[in-house]
Amino acid sequence: STSRSDCVGIAPIRLTLGGDAVDHITGKLPLRHAFDTVSSFRRKDPIEVGSGVSVVSNDAFWAEVITDDEFVAERDTWAARGVVLK
Repeated sequence: STSRSDCVGIAPIRLTLGGDAVDHITGKLPLRHAFDTVSSFRRKDPIEVGSGVSVVSNDAFWAEVITDDEFVAERDTWAARGVVLK
C-alpha cells in the first residue's frame, strides 16, 4: 500500500520553463516519476493563471461589458426557460 510519505516529499520543481529547479515540497511523487516529462516537475498554478480566466473573474472587466440592469433582464429571460444564471 502507498502511504502519504510515499507520495509527498521534496522534489526539484521548475518555476519557469527551462529555469533552474528549486527544491519544493510537492505531492504525487509516484506519478511525477512514472510519467517523467518536461512538465512533470513544474510548479502547480491555479487554473486561471495563464488561461485568461482571471480576466473573466475580474468584476471591472464585466462592468464595461454589461450593466447590472442588462444582466438582470437577461437572467429573468433565461430563468423563464429554466436556465439559472448567477
